[in-house]
Amino acid sequence: MIAGGGTGGHVIPALCVADKLRSRGADVRFVGSTAGIEATLVPEAGYPLHALPLAGLSGGPAARARAGLLLLKAVLRCRTILKEFRPGAVLGVGGYASAPAVLAAGALKIPTYLHEQNSIPGRVNRFAARLTREVLVTFPEAAERFSNSVLGGMPTREEFSKISKEEARERLGLEPPVVLIFGGSGGALKLNLAAAEAFRGTTPYSVYQISGRRDFARLSTDNLRHRIVAYENELWYPLAAADVVVTRAGAGSLFDTAAVGRAAVIVPYPYATADHQLYNARYFTDKEAGELLLDKEVTAAIMRLRVEALLEDDARRERFARNMRFLATPEAAAEVAERLLEATRDETKGNTR
Repeated sequence: MIAGGGTGGHVIPALCVADKLRSRGADVRFVGSTAGIEATLVPEAGYPLHALPLAGLSGGPAARARAGLLLLKAVLRCRTILKEFRPGAVLGVGGYASAPAVLAAGALKIPTYLHEQNSIPGRVNRFAARLTREVLVTFPEAAERFSNSVLGGMPTREEFSKISKEEARERLGLEPPVVLIFGGSGGALKLNLAAAEAFRGTTPYSVYQISGRRDFARLSTDNLRHRIVAYENELWYPLAAADVVVTRAGAGSLFDTAAVGRAAVIVPYPYATADHQLYNARYFTDKEAGELLLDKEVTAAIMRLRVEALLEDDARRERFARNMRFLATPEAAAEVAERLLEATRDETKGNTR
């Protein structure tokens, strides 16, 4: 059983692990929220989803009371689900949608694991860690914040390592050099507006901008080499096609970029919980896998200047790309899956004694 969601940063790594488990013959099911992106992505991937009405514990007293009541109901529902499904192990992937299943699994003494994607752990994982065997972390900094952590990396989709730059450019109809702008699964308004202005005029390079559906209608361009799309289901194609990537610092975005090995201008979202995107970004920039651009510094002129400086400096761009690829964790999904399967085998042996 895999629990959690809310954003692509939680759901996509979970699906990567699920695919590895399914390839090994496991029956995989999900628990998530009716309001999160998992409500769409999980069924599309062919997995059963138990979608529960949930809400985050933010807002005023009334909102928190309602969220607490929904959580209690969800825990009771998860107890029923777990008793019926009888999983050998449970994996929580973060987000408030993971809490009910992790709490229920702990009460039922089912082997439970967490995966923490970011440098600074989220509230749910910090609370739930005491109920789990291990917390599988992506960043070394997060490992220091749990007593039962194991450094495991970020599960990423296999397609990122299979597509060549030439194949991707042919697929998308892009002439080199290529710049990719994307802000994660939900988009990033400040990046979108800056990029739309920065590359509106003529450019001697192609720009592929993934805006997210929310911002798409607000954007336009007069540049025939600047393409703006609302969403990209097959992100590996534009990432593989790119020479330079401008991205937010969500863990998923960064490790997807690492999987193809591309130089990056990394712009952390300044309002992320505990400023975790800044810490995510610094893990990469400290290792010369990209350069940092603070959100408060973002303008159309600065974005274009940074992009063109990297395009013109072959040695620096190639060094960033090499270092970025070195930080990729292509085996993470398989390693997380193996831990879950091992726990399931141990549980089965214990029940047959």
